[in-house]
Amino acid sequence: MFDLRPQRLIVFHGADGVRREASGDVPDHPSAPVVLAALNEGQDVWVGSGDRRVFSVGAGASAPVQAFPKECFDLTCDGDRLIGTVVDSAHKLTTLFTTDGSGQRWEPMTLPKPVLATHGYGYSEGRPLSQSPDGAFLDTSPFGITVLEKGRGRVYVLRAGAAQPEGALQVEPGGEEDNWRAVATPHGVLLLLVVNYRQTALLHFALDGTLLGSIPESEDEDDAADDLTWSGAGVCVLDAARALLFVQDKALLVSLPGLQVLETLVGEWPRFVTVTPAGPDRWWVGAEDSDALFLLTAEPGHPLRLHASNRLVNPGAPLMHVGYKTPAFHWTEHSSGPLTVSAPVTETWRAVVRNDGTSCEAVRIRVSGALVGARVVDVSVRYRGQPLPMVNENRVNLVGVSAGLEAGAVAELEVTFKPRSEGSGPLTITVEPCSWQSQAKYWQWQDKEEPRVLTVTGHPASALFPLTVE
Repeated sequence: MFDLRPQRLIVFHGADGVRREASGDVPDHPSAPVVLAALNEGQDVWVGSGDRRVFSVGAGASAPVQAFPKECFDLTCDGDRLIGTVVDSAHKLTTLFTTDGSGQRWEPMTLPKPVLATHGYGYSEGRPLSQSPDGAFLDTSPFGITVLEKGRGRVYVLRAGAAQPEGALQVEPGGEEDNWRAVATPHGVLLLLVVNYRQTALLHFALDGTLLGSIPESEDEDDAADDLTWSGAGVCVLDAARALLFVQDKALLVSLPGLQVLETLVGEWPRFVTVTPAGPDRWWVGAEDSDALFLLTAEPGHPLRLHASNRLVNPGAPLMHVGYKTPAFHWTEHSSGPLTVSAPVTETWRAVVRNDGTSCEAVRIRVSGALVGARVVDVSVRYRGQPLPMVNENRVNLVGVSAGLEAGAVAELEVTFKPRSEGSGPLTITVEPCSWQSQAKYWQWQDKEEPRVLTVTGHPASALFPLTVE
């Protein structure tokens, strides 16, 4: 299973895959990670939409969805239990908890005091650490679970089945433009730092803060070695003696604990990757924002092998509905079939729109098409039983603005067409939820009131159909 986007879960069964989409206001840039945790060999699967709401899919790719009883920032599995993190309003870790497959009873864990570890990439001992909390992210390897707070520079390591974390490290916090990964090893933790989307460092720490190995070995290494670690895409631990580092144009097999490069595998990894076991010495590798899977084999004593697996992915049942935090317009009644207007008789297109989301400040109605711009037809609009004045915009649009629509309310729309000549072409009718927003002044010394503009603030309802005027 690969959970690649906030609104999408892909489940692979044998040669075929099933894609399940979430609906509602799914965040494009979520504040929390997209959760995926599978128990009982995939018979109990927890997924999340990236906004701290987590759902159980249950057995099978098309099973119905049930909500997790509480919000959590991230979630993963450890044997027959779930491990999760909770953060406060400032995105600082407050609770590391464990629960069974039902998710009903949370057991908090005691967090150890972090040990200072100097990583040498901009770190200055003795100076105060500038923190920008950004959440508590979980990652899993065969040797345990890591809890990573990049914005605070903290990494916790929880061994499989343990009641409490074994240890924690404090390093210099990462910035907003940095991407970090932390993966547990039998010796401690691997820390992958991608600084400002460009330069990459892989560091191996013991939990007492000792640096066991690094790539590159120092900041003064030659350019060729530095190129090996440019734009990191991910890291995974294969076994007690080997780890795999994905960089932009290759994968590096490195030794543990010293991080010596053992083998190089050519490939392209422009984005971050996720890795999950596929059997003894086999792993599935999935690149971010892609349905493609790669099968990695890394048998001891044999070269690395990475094969593309082009699997068919079909749409499945809706995954979940996460609700609306913005206005959301949908047609409850409307026609999308062809409309013919024969002179001198007028024709009226009727529809009913419902606001399934939050209330909006204004509603903008747009009638668009070449026939409108060419004055092949005259258009008049009635909204909520009242005539709506329409103005020309960009030659092909007629636009009218009305008062807002309350949450759950419905409104009737009538668009009447009066023929003037002959022609045919597509026509679009759109109802948009909007708000009035101030426009920035061009000059600081302007004393005039700031102009206000209409901005779309939710999901519009739109209908496209062929229009023929005879």
